[in-house]
Amino acid sequence: MKRDLDGVLTSLEFFLNPEVFAEEKLVDKISDQLADGRLIVIRNAFQDAFAEHMFTCLDQFRKWKLYEDYEPHFHYHHHNIYDESLFPPELRHCRDVFRSEATKSFVQRLSRRDCSGETTFSASLYLPGDHSLPHNDFLMRDGQPRQVAFVWHLTKEWQEDWGGEFFWCEKSRSVLPAFNTLLLFNVKFGSKHLVTLVSPHAKGKRLAISGWWHGQAGSAAETTAESVDQGETLVEFI
Repeated sequence: MKRDLDGVLTSLEFFLNPEVFAEEKLVDKISDQLADGRLIVIRNAFQDAFAEHMFTCLDQFRKWKLYEDYEPHFHYHHHNIYDESLFPPELRHCRDVFRSEATKSFVQRLSRRDCSGETTFSASLYLPGDHSLPHNDFLMRDGQPRQVAFVWHLTKEWQEDWGGEFFWCEKSRSVLPAFNTLLLFNVKFGSKHLVTLVSPHAKGKRLAISGWWHGQAGSAAETTAESVDQGETLVEFI
């Protein structure tokens, strides 16, 4: 079945795990915590078939390019697919889902921020020695700041002693890259995070799809979130 960019099959909502996103109270809690500056960790975030499809796409890709740079207080060294002309068909479709107007509308409701601008989308592979030093993701694009960041981990059977953890600096908490785990956070000056060094002994592939939804500056909603139960099965607030 084919739909245009405003159709349900190009909305991120269609592919999300209904165990999480069909529960209105939990969705409201995610929204509250995003607005309060928390890191949202959603395990088994997408439907299994979609997650497996994208894992296979990235696992079979062979044209990864090394990107490395040193800026004041920020150094990174990792492998990515930034050039969209290299995207396999499955990755182009996934990009279109994350960029669709229906998805932007959904993320805007969830984050309480304007997400009507561009969507930056890419994939990454962290090999032994790869890392990213602390940074907050705050950056303008065509006059619009990054509003909401996403990292969709597609790594399988990753071991704790291999490094490559997503580290949330504000709470000094790390998140092991695990298959079909989605990280979300509203970008702000205090949203500092890093990816720890991947061990030379690592044998798996640390694969992820990541990016940002952009929008008008000054659109962040102020909120004071209530305390949350850290015992949620699929969702954690950090």
